[in-house]
Amino acid sequence: MRNLPTGYRVYLSLLAAVALLCVVAVCVWLAQRPVTEPTEPAYLLKDNAGHLALYTGEGEGPLAEYEIYTRLLPEQDLLALQQGVPVTDETDLQRKLEDYGL
Repeated sequence: MRNLPTGYRVYLSLLAAVALLCVVAVCVWLAQRPVTEPTEPAYLLKDNAGHLALYTGEGEGPLAEYEIYTRLLPEQDLLALQQGVPVTDETDLQRKLEDYGL
């Protein structure tokens, strides 16, 4: 840096200062963002002996059973239902039931 003209040294110093200021600003912004905790779903839709069934968020139940035969659903949907599909509220439940064909 000694061989550079004074104008380049000033330019590079200002560029480094701006870069450092940007890094600090991003770090401050990230530190102030609220951390959202993952919420547990209100319900789970699961396969119950070949039918679609509604369980509590903890997996207790079934609370309700629907006339939807899970064996007729696409394989990806069936695999998801075997694990339990999370449902956040009544609106989400209605939308998912319609998606599955009810």
